[in-house]
Amino acid sequence: IEGSDRMQFNTMAMEAPSSCAEITVTLVHTGNLPKEAMGHNWVLTTDSDFMPVAQAGMGAGLANNYLPPGDDRVIAATNIIGGGESTSVTFSTSGLAAGQSYTYFCSFVGHWAVMKGSFKLV
Repeated sequence: IEGSDRMQFNTMAMEAPSSCAEITVTLVHTGNLPKEAMGHNWVLTTDSDFMPVAQAGMGAGLANNYLPPGDDRVIAATNIIGGGESTSVTFSTSGLAAGQSYTYFCSFVGHWAVMKGSFKLV
């Protein structure tokens, strides 16, 4: 998945086979701005946890990737990256349910309002 200086992901939906035990998501920042100005990450939560986690992350700061430290509602998350950088996260699917919809988003302050999408195991 890609994020850009225009504050958007290049896709609004992601899915993976339910037969996968682990999933790796690689985020590429295709822009040029530094992470302090236009940083992006990829965070996965349940649909119901998306908004509370995003709002709680606003006060966590860049040093914590705009996520509350140790928050069990976060299923997976990358670090925040700036233009020209990439990062990955590998996570287990053992706690995910096939057919259930999850939300992925960028937790940088204000980005989560538009940089979000649906994730499913199929």
